[in-house]
Amino acid sequence: MEKSEKRILVVDDDDAIRALLFTILRRRGFTIDTARNGVEAIECLERCSYALMLLDLMMPQMSGWEVLEHIDQFGTSRPMPLVIVLTAGNEPRDLNPAYVAGTVKKPFDVELLVDTITACIATQADRVQLGACPPAESARSGKPNRPGGGVN
Repeated sequence: MEKSEKRILVVDDDDAIRALLFTILRRRGFTIDTARNGVEAIECLERCSYALMLLDLMMPQMSGWEVLEHIDQFGTSRPMPLVIVLTAGNEPRDLNPAYVAGTVKKPFDVELLVDTITACIATQADRVQLGACPPAESARSGKPNRPGGGVN
């Protein structure tokens, strides 16, 4: 059975930031998955359709820049998630306005970020989930993904 939803993917190598966003967004009723790095993010993107992705740029194994390059390759084959970039740096690179809604500097104001996420999600259509997409992480447990693995 196909399921339509507005799922959010939180991608950050900082456990505290990932856990904070997971907890706050889950309490606000959002459907959430998390990833610790770009490799896990790509795995999630291959399995599930996301309305929104919060993406850290500076991560081990695969950077947020590389994740954005991967999303560029989607073309029209599947819907691209809207992206909010989270960064502590001053990266001068241009971001694709076709799917990058904006950049939020760390440390961020949690309430302002949640308001931004809420507004972005409201503009997105529900996504029909791919057959390989497991139940959302936020529906399975009270904590973001465990060490050593992303969405199961």
